[in-house]
Amino acid sequence: MALRWVRRRWAVIAVTGSSMTPTFHEGDRVLARQRPKAFAVGDVVVLETPGSGSPPVRRTVKRVVAVGGDTVPEEAAGLVAAGAVVPPRHLVVLGDNRTLSADSRHQGYFPVDRVFGLVLRRLG
Repeated sequence: MALRWVRRRWAVIAVTGSSMTPTFHEGDRVLARQRPKAFAVGDVVVLETPGSGSPPVRRTVKRVVAVGGDTVPEEAAGLVAAGAVVPPRHLVVLGDNRTLSADSRHQGYFPVDRVFGLVLRRLG
């Protein structure tokens, strides 16, 4: 019973790619709390994005740079306009390695219901 509760609340996610370098590197494992209710600028989140292969959903790790009601920072300008107000229940996210990251600059606002988890820490 307790193990089932833990599995529904926490997940270990393997980082792939280099979009979060230098914070996380390929192969790092992070502990994430699933389905958090609130987000703040600076949080690192695991997003679920539609994929084209198997599995049909990909998980990506990004940093929150604006939440609903905030203005979009200049560094996130692209598909979302700098200075625009982030809609309620949406996030603007960026990878820490801006040159190699597909994020809100390319994909727009992310609905909070696509957040799989909130990264708490790197493991071992």
